[in-house]
Amino acid sequence: MHRSSQANLFPPVPLADLLARAAMLSAPADATDLTRLRGLLFGRLRATGWVPSGDLRGRPPRLADSDEALLAALVRGDAAAFDALFDRHAARLNGYARRRLRLQPADAADAVQEAFLVLFQKAEAVLAHEPVNVPGFLFGTLRNKAARLLAARSRDAAVDPPDDRELSLDEGGLSALLQRETAERLASLLERACNPLEQEVVSMDLDDRDGPEIALALGITPNYVRQLRHRAFGKLREALAEEEPS
Repeated sequence: MHRSSQANLFPPVPLADLLARAAMLSAPADATDLTRLRGLLFGRLRATGWVPSGDLRGRPPRLADSDEALLAALVRGDAAAFDALFDRHAARLNGYARRRLRLQPADAADAVQEAFLVLFQKAEAVLAHEPVNVPGFLFGTLRNKAARLLAARSRDAAVDPPDDRELSLDEGGLSALLQRETAERLASLLERACNPLEQEVVSMDLDDRDGPEIALALGITPNYVRQLRHRAFGKLREALAEEEPS
């Protein structure tokens, strides 16, 4: 992906990380069903072999309790650290899954649980990364799960490609324009305008991967890739138009 000369003054940040950051900033809090979700997640953690111990559950997190310290304590079995991490991030993850991604309640609950479970499973790698970014990892995992759910649903649907007469003649120009954007700006546009599956298609398209390659990576048909690209470019064009001074 091309960068502006100003952007090249700074170390590049992967687009996936920037999309996770954009998701974090746009996430509304939603406490719906969090008590039930907490219980399900605690049980699934125990099923992995994790044995809770340490302080009593429900201890309020102290201001000095960083995400890094809480994750390290969770790995050691600290049940209070589990509650503190959950209380700190679950409502916004749940809000993003239910309201921003419009997942069904069962799918949203599953996606939020998976985000925390993958965090636990990959805690060593997350803690070794500088800087430690627990919310970024959680939101990135949630986005990936949502994209897989949307792709799985599409595999069961008969999808026709857009008619060639409906394709905009300036999609090539829009693609070139997007490639000139900084990664930060592109991530913001994608997060605001497109769902996770559309974001994945556009990201891979701008990385010069063709339709069959994208279809294979996402487990969907090339026709559906074409439709998603067309739909996403339309949304991005509208988002850009809204920013133009009237």
